Amino acid sequence: MYHHVKKLMYTVNIGEPDVKFGNMLLEQFGGANGELAAAMQYTIQGWNCVDDLGRRDLLLDIGTEELSHLEVVGALIRMHLKPLKTNRAAAEADPLITIAGGGGVNLFDSMGNAWTANYLKITGELDVDLRSNIAAEARAKIVYERLIDHTDDPGSIDTLQFLMTREITHMKAFQAALDSMEKQPFSIGMLKPTPGIVDEYFNGSTGDSVEGDTDMHGPWTSSFGLHPVESQMAGGRGLSVGDINGKIEGEDRGKQDAAQKAVTSPGSEAIGKAGTANGAKSATSKRHS
Repeated sequence: MYHHVKKLMYTVNIGEPDVKFGNMLLEQFGGANGELAAAMQYTIQGWNCVDDLGRRDLLLDIGTEELSHLEVVGALIRMHLKPLKTNRAAAEADPLITIAGGGGVNLFDSMGNAWTANYLKITGELDVDLRSNIAAEARAKIVYERLIDHTDDPGSIDTLQFLMTREITHMKAFQAALDSMEKQPFSIGMLKPTPGIVDEYFNGSTGDSVEGDTDMHGPWTSSFGLHPVESQMAGGRGLSVGDINGKIEGEDRGKQDAAQKAVTSPGSEAIGKAGTANGAKSATSKRHS
């Protein structure tokens, strides 16, 4: 159940409206890294998360806050777009917003592209989704930072600073949720990667360029057990594709499957173990006894 309170999470005030800046702000309303995309991504992830009620609550908490951020961004945009309603020169600069939208907000980005569910990253695998969310918050933080650089209005800067800061707060919460699962950092899903080939760093960009490019070496070629492998085209042996021989069960899951579950969770059955769905059957029986 949602309940709207007629009060912004952050009170927005601006000085002189700037229509062009208002158009830029639309990126955080209906854009790929905007607040609506974040709200929908985290909320739907939360609704799908029946195997971990604690982290489900986290996803729904932050998803709901993102809707509040959308409201703040919308208020800021409307203030900057206000001249579109009365000033013909301003209106002619952006006929899409003026004529189609009446000078208000709509689900478009700064280039007039319609919002789409393709922006959402929802896999149904909790640790994978948490990593996507951390990346989403990082992208949003950068967008707000760049928006701040393109206005001199103190009220707008303060509003954007508030929103930008909350992105870091959410990154911390998502990272803490991921860390508390106590999984190995590269353990994903249920199947183990094939040994040998998993540690081969393929040197696929070779030679020298006029810009000074050459084969470079760094921790990305040698950390976490990695070692470089040359392409057959460069005289190397290539990847150890002959090591591939079917699937390998038993990937490390950490505490991923030990959390409190909803009664609708398939529980152990979802990870290939025998037994009832996390006691869902017995819980149902008790309610009707």
